Amino acid sequence: MRVIHTRWLLLLMVAAVALTGAVAYWQEHQRSEDALEDLGSEQTEVARAAGLGIGNLLDASSVLTPAMVDQLRALEVGGVRVLVLPPGSTELQLLDGHTVAMPAFSEAVARGSRELRVERRDAPALGLPRRTAMVGIAPRVNGWTLAVAASAERQRDRDRAGLVRMMLSIVVAAGLVAAFGALARTQQRAQLELARELAVSDIARAKDVELEQMSRAATMAAIGSGIAHELSTPLGVIVGRAEQLLVRANGDERIAKNAQTIIDQADHVDLVVRGLLGLARGAPIALQETEPRRLVDEAAALVEHRFARANVKLVPVLGASLPRVRCEPLLFKHALINLLLNACDASPDGATVRLEITADAAEVAFIVTDDGEGIAPTTAARAIEPFFTTKPAGRGTGLGLAIANEIASTHRGSLAIAPTSPRGTRACITIPTGESHA
Repeated sequence: MRVIHTRWLLLLMVAAVALTGAVAYWQEHQRSEDALEDLGSEQTEVARAAGLGIGNLLDASSVLTPAMVDQLRALEVGGVRVLVLPPGSTELQLLDGHTVAMPAFSEAVARGSRELRVERRDAPALGLPRRTAMVGIAPRVNGWTLAVAASAERQRDRDRAGLVRMMLSIVVAAGLVAAFGALARTQQRAQLELARELAVSDIARAKDVELEQMSRAATMAAIGSGIAHELSTPLGVIVGRAEQLLVRANGDERIAKNAQTIIDQADHVDLVVRGLLGLARGAPIALQETEPRRLVDEAAALVEHRFARANVKLVPVLGASLPRVRCEPLLFKHALINLLLNACDASPDGATVRLEITADAAEVAFIVTDDGEGIAPTTAARAIEPFFTTKPAGRGTGLGLAIANEIASTHRGSLAIAPTSPRGTRACITIPTGESHA
């Protein structure tokens, strides 16, 4: 479609140049005609002056006397010819004695015209070059008509040369417009072809990425299924032994509390693994209206031992009034835990990690900010890819942020990772409020 538009634009530009040339030609032609009229007016004034000068020599005879010829010959300079129409005659007399029959002249005199245009074919009969000439006619004196003819040879040649130059300029301009337009059209075709090739390449690359992600998701599901299967036996053993300890506590509250904690955490691990397997398989999640404060408190409680061991302070910053959110609490807490553990691992000894909640009418944002070295923009863009990690071997799997991102997406939200100034990293999960989610 763009090429078609370019073609019409090119034709429009050439038409504009041609129209401009036509207008310029018409104006130049009009100027030339005006110049001819001015030449005719000049010759009329010359003829009038000549008639006044020899008026005393003119009588009713139809013969040019030597005195008349001598006085009039002085006007014949620079291609000018003096014409005389004696009383009662229909033929013009030249000063060299020749006569010329020119009906157009007689008609002009009869109409009282003071100017006559002589075409180039009739000009030689007046002793003038084969060019357009203008004749100025003076009023009759004693029955005589005196006229002065001047050739427009120089003017017409000059006008013709000007017109030729102008037409050549227009042709060159039109040619340049057409050439540049054709070049632009060729370049546009090349750009469109390149853009088309890039689009095809982008589509192919996007499909490759999608296939890779699907492959990784399938791998995660397979690994998760294997992990769940492998964990089921040891978790059963752990729960069984903890239950035995609970029975044998014999009223020891410390032993009973620790045994119950082991049972609760084993159940928690089992539920998290099953929930992640459900995500990997695309199973729907059961949403519940939950207080954001509760999610933060429970997630912070589950990671407090890691923060204490790393000597990093966790500071929750909660608003006074926060809207409820619709989420699957266990999974969403797991996403927050992943962000908090990443921030803890990135923080130096004695640093602070902030967990802040902000909200508006439509969304609630859970923001985790650390004081670590920060993250490069290119790394931030890839941080949510499965198996991508910058941690040393054995300290990271590259699945934590990928899982957190999947959990956020499942809740119709998003996860954003970005560096902060002057240092540190900001991770933010945004999900709709309970009202907007409904």
